[in-house]
Amino acid sequence: MTKPDRKRIGIIADSHGNREATAETIRLLKGRGVDLLVHLGDFCDSIRHDRAAAMIDLLLEHDVLVVKGNNDFLVERMLADERRRPDAEEAKMLAFLRDAPLVRTQGDIRFAHSLPFDTLRAFYEPIDLGNTLRAEKLFNEVDFWILFCGHSHLPILFRKSDGRVTREAIPVERPMTLERTGRYIFVVGAATDGECALFDPAAGLYERIRVGKGDNRGMGQRFAQSSSDPAYRPAH
Repeated sequence: MTKPDRKRIGIIADSHGNREATAETIRLLKGRGVDLLVHLGDFCDSIRHDRAAAMIDLLLEHDVLVVKGNNDFLVERMLADERRRPDAEEAKMLAFLRDAPLVRTQGDIRFAHSLPFDTLRAFYEPIDLGNTLRAEKLFNEVDFWILFCGHSHLPILFRKSDGRVTREAIPVERPMTLERTGRYIFVVGAATDGECALFDPAAGLYERIRVGKGDNRGMGQRFAQSSSDPAYRPAH
């Protein structure tokens, strides 16, 4: 595995057309000094597709890199309907959505909406099924150090260490040190729920951040649900 780029990365997922929540998340992450912003898909919403133009303009304004989610794919198909000709704004949206990849790679780090594959099933099938079965299969199939993904809205960490895979709650605003000997899948959580994350590759630190909770500087004492089996929340 190769070492990742050393830029600090702000990570967002599952905005579902909520421009206001996404703008606040971007503001917070930029205030934390990130060098790069990545959105893990479902920035659009297939039901509230009238919000797609404003969301895409926001992502373009802030140079946010994106991967395509299942809702983004559905909006793309609506815009590409050959029975009608898109207007100029719709053509711009369609071009953005068509250009969005299913997976981004930075060294041995992967960014995807869910599974890190270039297939349609990749953004429909959630990794978190309330157990470790799909994560275990993924660790065996794909060579990566870290996979950042969305789709399921509950922040969850799958960790592989010493041949064992665990499913863990992620503490809020307490940076986690990631070992090079371990492997990780982070389900980041939904921007619509006030979730985002910061990853510092140089320091090997991951931090779950709750928008609007305290000063979000990694010093808070609030924790995610601490049960050894956090409640399963289905993907959208």
